[in-house]
Amino acid sequence: MQEYLIFLNIYLFLGLGLALNIFIATTENNNDLLTNQQQRNNSEDTFTNFSNVFNEFDVLENWSRLCNISQTDHDDFNIVCIIEGNSSIKLTEFRNFTDRVSSNIRFDLFVTCQDGVIHFPWPFRADKLNSIYIKDCKIKDYRTEFKNPLINSIPDTIKHLQMDNVTIILRMKELYDSLSRANSPITRDAECGPENAFSIIRRGTKVTFEDIENLYDFKTEMANYNHYFNIQKRTCLYNNLEVFEISGTNDLEKNEVNKIVLTDMAENLQILNFSSNGVYDTIYKLQGWRLRFPAMEYIDFSNNNITVIPMIRDYGMTTSVGIIDIRRNNISTLTKGMIDSFSTHEFVKVDISENPFLCECGIIEVMEYLSTKTMPKAYDYLGSLECANPLNVRGRQLSSLSFQELNCNQETVINFPLIVMSIIAITLFVIILLTIYFRNLIKVILFTRLNINFACQFRKDKNEEKDYDAFIAYSEKDVDWVIRTALPKLESEESGKACRICLHHRDFIIGYTIADNIFNSVENSHHTVLIVSEEFLKSDWCMMEFRTALWKSLHDKGPYLIIVLKDTVTMENIDPDLKSCLNSQTYLKIGDVLFWDKLKYAISFRHNTNKGIKNKYTL
Repeated sequence: MQEYLIFLNIYLFLGLGLALNIFIATTENNNDLLTNQQQRNNSEDTFTNFSNVFNEFDVLENWSRLCNISQTDHDDFNIVCIIEGNSSIKLTEFRNFTDRVSSNIRFDLFVTCQDGVIHFPWPFRADKLNSIYIKDCKIKDYRTEFKNPLINSIPDTIKHLQMDNVTIILRMKELYDSLSRANSPITRDAECGPENAFSIIRRGTKVTFEDIENLYDFKTEMANYNHYFNIQKRTCLYNNLEVFEISGTNDLEKNEVNKIVLTDMAENLQILNFSSNGVYDTIYKLQGWRLRFPAMEYIDFSNNNITVIPMIRDYGMTTSVGIIDIRRNNISTLTKGMIDSFSTHEFVKVDISENPFLCECGIIEVMEYLSTKTMPKAYDYLGSLECANPLNVRGRQLSSLSFQELNCNQETVINFPLIVMSIIAITLFVIILLTIYFRNLIKVILFTRLNINFACQFRKDKNEEKDYDAFIAYSEKDVDWVIRTALPKLESEESGKACRICLHHRDFIIGYTIADNIFNSVENSHHTVLIVSEEFLKSDWCMMEFRTALWKSLHDKGPYLIIVLKDTVTMENIDPDLKSCLNSQTYLKIGDVLFWDKLKYAISFRHNTNKGIKNKYTL
């Protein structure tokens, strides 16, 4: 069962396993490419006589036996292959042939299989290969060149690529080695495929494994895949692309959609087809589609699992009339808001017909509302939408329904006073809950913004006669932040009453030892504020200030010590006493929305020692 779950995760992870999959070149293929490159640079066997094209093709044993080559134009050749039974052909052999052909020649390759296998590594790169069509085939070695930089040496000549009902057969090690890693990214050619193509079509592609029993530990590798793919992701430039289709997969990978919709550049794209893929939320990514694809004429999301239609705009662009096909999905509700959004369309049509609409009382009001709206002619079809549920009206047009047929009471009495009182009661209840939950923050805001004190938390005794409200202990590395940022905030009345602050660089008495000055500053301040950073932890004087303040806090048994984290502090090598304080005492973090309010409130807090009551404010 565990092996089955791992296999299922891998299969879903792969999705189509096509343009965005991750590749690696085997040693054998590397050697083939090196040999081919040497032949391209050094061989004297290049021929231009078209009769020799046929002669040299005959030398390819498997290709000449399973394929027919014919000349269709002066420079164009068709190669039609039918692979049956145990027969197979290799793309590497085809490369050896095309490398020796004159540069003006082009080949169109058509491969159809009848239980046959072809060894074609993505991105099907072969010099002078103009178009490739693969149907009903099993493809092996698909990932073996995904990380091979030598593929860049082969010109990207494919103008049309189409695969129908193709099964990609993988080995577990091939998949494992092809996953993207920090120091081993996939190549641009593997990620983007044929960037010079006019059409890229993949229908009904699926992935299987021939050695599922040899499972590797892919849990960590797959967790890293998305991370490394995203940081290494390139923007593919499809300057010629007019048709992009990935359909009939039932488990379309999100990265496959995100790249072409959000990242890749394809300004001439006219047809985008993601039909029959089990998509349920991808259409939300197309809200700005008209700006990214100004020439788009047809977007096909039919036969998916979409349930809600987002706001779709046409931005008034008139270069073409776009159609967004969302037929045969799971849209069951038609709303007034949907109709309002459609009424603004001048150059786009959203087709939601053939969806399983639920015909209830509200649908009649929507249809009546539709009759009062001025809609573009393209939306005349809305009046002929049919019901799918309930059974008694299945197949009926929405526009022909009546309240009686749906057992609806057309006149509904609304008790407005009761509704208003209910809303008020609910609102008050929510306010009370929020007040209780955020009571401490409310105290902070009332004190700092409105100068409202809670008498039970403040006392007037001999401690009020101390020279300072707070002594700030900090590292010399943080002096700029303390002087330029903290001091103006604390010593001003911007957030509550101005505080009297003691700083060692300004208020230490000349002639006293540093230790004496630290002790006096701690004793003459109601609080000590520690600005804890990595440099603070490394400073002996800072740690002395901390220990003196800690002693003071323990001696007075009150919230004397206030800790502020300026940086992210590693807890491993931290002083044990400071670590104990951080674990047992609530501290402030710079960057908190109410940081200055909380800090001023904490500095202004007084502990009532006269009555033996221990008050603690949780920051």
